[in-house]
Amino acid sequence: MATSREIVADAFAHKKSERIPAGVCLGGSWPFFIEGVTLEELLEQPPTVAAAFYRVMERVDADFVTVGAGATALLIEALGGEIKFISNGAPEISSLLIASETDIDALNISKALKSERMAWLREVARETVRLNQGRRSIFVSGRAPFTLAGQLLGLETLSKSLYKNKALVEKLLAFTTDLSVAYYEFMLEVDGIDGIFIADPSASGDVVSSRHFEAAVIPHITEVLRRLAPHGKLSLLHICGDITDRLHLLEQTGIQMVSVDSKVNLAEAKRILNGKVGLSGNANPVFVIEELTAAEVYAEARKCIDAAAFNGGFMLLPGCDLSAKASEENVRAFVRAAHEWRC
Repeated sequence: MATSREIVADAFAHKKSERIPAGVCLGGSWPFFIEGVTLEELLEQPPTVAAAFYRVMERVDADFVTVGAGATALLIEALGGEIKFISNGAPEISSLLIASETDIDALNISKALKSERMAWLREVARETVRLNQGRRSIFVSGRAPFTLAGQLLGLETLSKSLYKNKALVEKLLAFTTDLSVAYYEFMLEVDGIDGIFIADPSASGDVVSSRHFEAAVIPHITEVLRRLAPHGKLSLLHICGDITDRLHLLEQTGIQMVSVDSKVNLAEAKRILNGKVGLSGNANPVFVIEELTAAEVYAEARKCIDAAAFNGGFMLLPGCDLSAKASEENVRAFVRAAHEWRC
């Protein structure tokens, strides 16, 4: 029988496997809610963080596990930004580091990666790999250049600058591309990580036009993947909102699989991607996983699988982050739907 890790690898290679792989975490805070702890409480305890996170992954039998998810604001803090810890979610960025082009020159990526916060994050990854013992597929989670730019400048200002200050946008995206690559390379120093999970929520179809997506998002994701290619890792991209009108652009980036929001029709996405890019998603994390019964969640998960699992290249994931209100019973039912489906 194939391991979870092998089944995930098959999905990324567009191969049919004995079952469909499934995961549950994109943002990464949900396991801490289930364990009754917060990230802030565990900042000095990498083994405890990894153990709490991994216990939940074992109980729901997830094939795909992300490390670093739910803690991406720590990178902004390491650069000199201010963040605020909250009890029911990931840390929030509470100050902006960039107001002009000159502010970009003051940011030091090398120094940021030497911070205690980054050392803590890598140690959590190392401990998670140790606990895993090669069974599940482990990906390191981080942000794409466009979303990082919005975190540094403010998304509203970034959106306006796409029209009014293109020089600032170009310089900032060049910096955040370097930042994204450096972060992933820092985390990939941990042996046993199978892939990179690139979250780009600010590139949502609800926020950025297809034209600006093609000009300001695609080239920088492409560059991140080009520079990380020598590491030989699997790659997964998640973008929020309805991105149906830009799915056809993703093949050129080199991304192996895209995770789509529940707003995207999976059958249509499968048709557009046409086996060139793998597909994952996309049950609604609130209206399905949080609010329905376990039996209903199972049925909705099967609908996702039936729509997109044919010919391989599919992984079952929620359409976005799970909230604190999602029950462990429902999440187990969600994963079980994938494990009990047969090609």
